[in-house]
Amino acid sequence: MKCTTIFLVLSMVVLMAEPGDAFFGHILKGIVSVGKHIHGHIHGRHGEAMRDQDAMRDQEAMRDQEAMDQRAFERERAFA
Repeated sequence: MKCTTIFLVLSMVVLMAEPGDAFFGHILKGIVSVGKHIHGHIHGRHGEAMRDQDAMRDQEAMRDQEAMDQRAFERERAFA
């Protein structure tokens, strides 16, 4: 019974707060902030994986370009 009374009294105090106190605004901003942090952590790890894949793709492209340049150089040398 005491717990119920305390809960009801505290609920009334919270709900009767003036709108200028923006109590619910603080709660909503906190929830949004936590959501953004979680989203950032999830995409931060995903972003690292994507950067690693992009780096590997760039390295492969550079190797392919070097091989093409080497073949072109050898052809030019053969005709000279």
